[in-house]
Amino acid sequence: FPASGVLYSEYGELLTAGSNAATAIKQWEKGIETDPNYSGNYYFASKYYGQKGNIIWGLLYGEIFANLESLSARTAEIKNILFGGYQKLFTTPNILNNAKQNGSSFEKAIASNFDKLTAQMKEGVTPQTLTAFRTRFILNWFNGEGKQFPFRLFEYHRQLLQEGYFDAYNQWLVGAAADTPKFQQWNQDHPDEVKVFQQFQRSVLFKIPKGQYYIH
Repeated sequence: FPASGVLYSEYGELLTAGSNAATAIKQWEKGIETDPNYSGNYYFASKYYGQKGNIIWGLLYGEIFANLESLSARTAEIKNILFGGYQKLFTTPNILNNAKQNGSSFEKAIASNFDKLTAQMKEGVTPQTLTAFRTRFILNWFNGEGKQFPFRLFEYHRQLLQEGYFDAYNQWLVGAAADTPKFQQWNQDHPDEVKVFQQFQRSVLFKIPKGQYYIH
């Protein structure tokens, strides 16, 4: 079963239990490439890259996982990892510098765009600052590299922006991890936004098309 995402996921998990994480990540990556809508491989790969310092791929895979598996206990775990990853990204300049110099063409394109916008995050990572940062990134991306590097997650961000749900989405993604009381207050203050975003999220199935895998 060479296209079974669950087999790659479970084999990678077995290898990790045997302290063979470097081999495990190859299994998870193969699972993502061959079966892009099975969530488990993104879960393990996001945690692996977060621990190994490849923050960009940790963030990308973590957010894809959160959208594929939006209601599980693992989702809450990954949301905390995403928030921590963005904090590291904007407080450790070497992360983007290294990606710009040594990453794949896809990574270099993302890192270069991120680097131009880091001043927007000088007040720290919050749902609000992340929304502003990512809005500008998406506008820049689809005026440039987006044509060369199709990527469903970024297309989804653009759709959320066009529909007016991006604020609620970023609150959903990192609000509780950033500050639970403020997240709860935001939900209380914006009940209509929360409701329409939840309806949208339930009605639009997040799916990754094959052929959008970028080697790294």
